[in-house]
Parts: sequence; C-alpha cells; structure tokens
Amino acid sequence: MKISGFKKKLFIYAPIAASLIILFSLVYPNLGPLADTMRDSHPFFLVASLFFSFTSYLFMGLSLWEVLKILGHRLPFWETAGVAFVSTTVNYFVSSGGVSGFATRAHLLSRRKIPYGISVTSSVVISVFIYLVLSIIIVEGMLLQILKTNQFGMKFFEGVAGVLFVLCFAFGLVLMFFHHELRSAWARKIYHAVNHILFFFSKKEIPEETFREFEGQLGKGIRIIHARKYELPLVLAYVCLDWISNIFVLNFAFRAVGVNLGSTKLIIGFAFGQLMTVIPLLPGGLGAMEAAMTAVYTQMGVELGHALAATLIFRFLYYLVPSFGSIFVYWALKVSEKRESPTPKGETPLS
Repeated sequence: MKISGFKKKLFIYAPIAASLIILFSLVYPNLGPLADTMRDSHPFFLVASLFFSFTSYLFMGLSLWEVLKILGHRLPFWETAGVAFVSTTVNYFVSSGGVSGFATRAHLLSRRKIPYGISVTSSVVISVFIYLVLSIIIVEGMLLQILKTNQFGMKFFEGVAGVLFVLCFAFGLVLMFFHHELRSAWARKIYHAVNHILFFFSKKEIPEETFREFEGQLGKGIRIIHARKYELPLVLAYVCLDWISNIFVLNFAFRAVGVNLGSTKLIIGFAFGQLMTVIPLLPGGLGAMEAAMTAVYTQMGVELGHALAATLIFRFLYYLVPSFGSIFVYWALKVSEKRESPTPKGETPLS
C-alpha cells in the first residue's frame, strides 16, 4: 500500500473507529435493557420520527435554494435539495469540521455551472444562520436546566463554553465575510493551507489564476447579499424550521420507546447533545452525542435503557438512514449531469 493511500484511509477511518469505540462502550454494558426497549418500540412513532427527519432535510434544501436564488442562480429545487442532502450527509462519515461537506456541495454545484465563489457565499450565509440558531437552542437549554435544578452544575459551564465556541465561530464567519481586507488575507492563508493538504494527499495544487477568479466570484456574491439582505429572513425561517424538525425527530424517538417528555426536558437534552456534534474530530459527533444525551436524560429521571434507545433511534433515523439514502440521490444527481449538454471543445467551464 502506498503511503499516500494509507494517509487518506487513516484520515477517513480513524475518526469513525474512535466513534464506534465510544458507541460500543456505551451500548455493550446496557445491551439487555436496550434490546428489550427496542423490541417494544411503537412503529407509528418511528414513522413520525422518520417523517420529521425528511422535513428537516427538506428545509435544508429550501435554505440553499433560496440563497442561490438571492445570488441570481436559479436551479430546479429537486437538484438543489439533492445537493444539500448529499453534502450534509457526507460529514456524517468523513470528519473534517464541515470541510468535506462544503467541498462536496461546491463540486456538485460547479457541475451545474455555479461558480465556487457563489458556493462559498451561500455556504457561509447558511452556516451563520445555523450556528446562530443553534446557540439560541443551547442558551435556552442552559436556562431551562438552571430553572429546573436551581444550581450551576458542570452542564452549565459546558453549555457556556459551547455557546461561546458557536458564537465565536459565527462571528468570525461574519467578520471575514464583510471585512474586505481581513477576508482577502484569510482567503490567501486558506488557499495556501488547502494547497498543502491537496499536495499532501494527491500531489496536486490549485493554480493561482483559479484562486484569483474565485476571489472575484466571492466578492461579487458578497456584494449581492449585502444589497439584498432584506430577503434573508426567509432563509432564517427555513433554518429555524430545520432545527424544529430536528427536535421533533428526537421527540418521537422517545415516544416510540414509551417516554413522553415535556418540552423542557426535551430541549435540555437536545441542546447538550448538539454541543457534541460540533466536535470536529468525530463524524457528526458520533458516540459523543449519544453519550451526552443519554447522561442528561438519565439524570432527569428517564430510565437508562429508554434514554439510550431513544438517542440511538434518533441517530439511526436522522443520520444513518438519510446517509444511505443519499447514495441514490448522488447517483440521480450524476445522471442529471450527463443529460446536460457538454462543454464545447476548446472552452472551459466558469468554475
């Protein structure tokens, strides 16, 4: 095996292996009660949970479709939703802090004549809204936890750290997005860093002229967003509906195992579980999210087997089932690319 091939496999499979080890240590000691709970789960609520998983990804697609429309690039909705769906699920298997999902989205959009700069602009806008709404959910979970327990425990300080991390990340994106000099400086640094990574894995680099073209596209996209910022509330609404659907997936997962949580308990556990998904080393926070959610709900009086079963159902229906389904969506997207007219000989695509 070549060294470069080994590095690629290590980059992909090491985080997955770490997540599986965490899951095994969580599931194996509780296998008996977990199996009993799973066996008695209610099929109607499982279907309801899967339905809201579908609506969550639908709103992801709508948010991307709306941002691209604001930027002056109209695509058929089913293609845009497919691109959002596939690029999101990629992060559940390849841990890269969201970079793998962005790269997949940029590639699929470029095949539909969307410049890379526009892809970056749309991704930044959506990411800022996603993290801002997530920070609100986490803050709400913290406040509800304090009101419920009347004490500042370790979960409170974990929540504070999580909110600060999420808000700092979102603020950094906004600052680089609208501050020309800072954006230009960081774009150059990121360009060199990406080239180092590309060379590390494939011995290839991005040409300088391609980077300059990308900078021009990015600047144009930012100017359009700034001029049409009053159209962004609809994008924010789609992002909020995505998160609400996400919470309903977990709610019906608990209902499936016979636990009817109140909204307070539901949001507290969901908030602390989502904190674990921002860990860039683990794909989708696999293992860490389940451990955090199970611990929080168990402390709130939910039986261990039921709490663990519900979080595993949530993982399966919101993450794993869509991930396998995205294989067929990706195939459909590739088929649609072949139906488009090829680039005339001697010409090169914009992106």
